[in-house]
Parts: sequence; structure tokens; C-alpha cells
Amino acid sequence: MKIYTRKGDRGRTKLFGGDEVAKGDTRVEAYGTLDELNAALGVALSLDPDDTLGMGGLAAVQEDLLVIGSRLAAARPDRAMARGAIPVLPDGRVAELEAWIDSLDAELPSLDAFVVPGGSPAGAHLHLARTVCRRAERIMSTLLDEQPDLSQRILPYINRLSDVLFTLARYANRRAGKTEAPWLPVRRRGASSANSDREEV
Repeated sequence: MKIYTRKGDRGRTKLFGGDEVAKGDTRVEAYGTLDELNAALGVALSLDPDDTLGMGGLAAVQEDLLVIGSRLAAARPDRAMARGAIPVLPDGRVAELEAWIDSLDAELPSLDAFVVPGGSPAGAHLHLARTVCRRAERIMSTLLDEQPDLSQRILPYINRLSDVLFTLARYANRRAGKTEAPWLPVRRRGASSANSDREEV
């Protein structure tokens, strides 16, 4: 089987089930963004091969994203799932993500400010993956009118996953000894700092 087929050279692609759509179709954009997210998670995992930063659970998340991607790529997902042509996201995965968030959060200091993304290489990549996850969520939310069932399991999963990635980034940075950089608006820095900012401008 060849890697290239030349079938997409005119800006069209086929969904699973045969329907042809433009490569800019929202469904294609949605599962393409999930693919991007999955690759970002692969980079993060490569930075923690021994799971010393608590990222081992992301391997299961990568599998979940492939399941969700196949759901989005199906022209008629209900039929495809009913006959077993594509997998179904297992029950309880959202609850498992929430439990993961709670376990990580129990070891972290409470937040009273926004966090500037960065820190260790693993933490920075997790923050980046979080932003891709949020973009995937925004794209998928535009499909709700034609696919309302996405709100039952898929969108809640993606929403919780972004929270996992944020919390995991904080956890990875803490384990790596990297102090978080809080975002402090001028109103919270004190009068002297505010005056200094104005002088520099």
C-alpha cells in the first residue's frame, strides 16, 4: 500500500463511509486538530519516558483521541458504531479524567492567579497541548447543531482533558523543580511597580 494516493490533490477528501467533502470541512478540521493534539501528547510523553512526571496516563488518552477521531471522520457515525466499524469511547472515561485531575491537584499549591505557560520542557509542551485541546473543543462545538450527541460524551471528555493537561503541566513543573510564573496584572503589583511600568512606556 502506497503512502500517497493523489486523491486529495484537488482539496477534497472522503469521510469514512464514502461521503466526499472539502479538506476545509469542519469535521476534517476537527479530527485534524485531534491528530495535532495527539502528536503534541507524543512529544510530551517522549520527555518523560520513565513516567517520573506522572504523564503515563496520556498513553491511554492517545488511544481515546483516535477513537474520537474515527467518530468525527465517519459520514454516519451512529451506523458505523452500531455495526462495530468504529470503536466507541468507553463509559466512565470522563470520570476517570476527573479523578486524575483531583489526584494531581491534591499535591499542588492552590492557585490565586493565572499561570504563565512555560517551565520545564515537559510542562511547556503540556501547556501547548492544552491550547490545542481547547481549539479542538471550539471546533467540535460548531458541529453540535448537526451532531448534538457530541455533547453527551465527546465534548465533556475534551473539556476535561484540557483541565488534565493544565493540571499535569503544573504537576510536571513542580516535580522538575520549576517555580510557576503567575500572571499579575498591574493592579496587583503595587503602586511603585505600576509607576515604573508607566515610566518605561
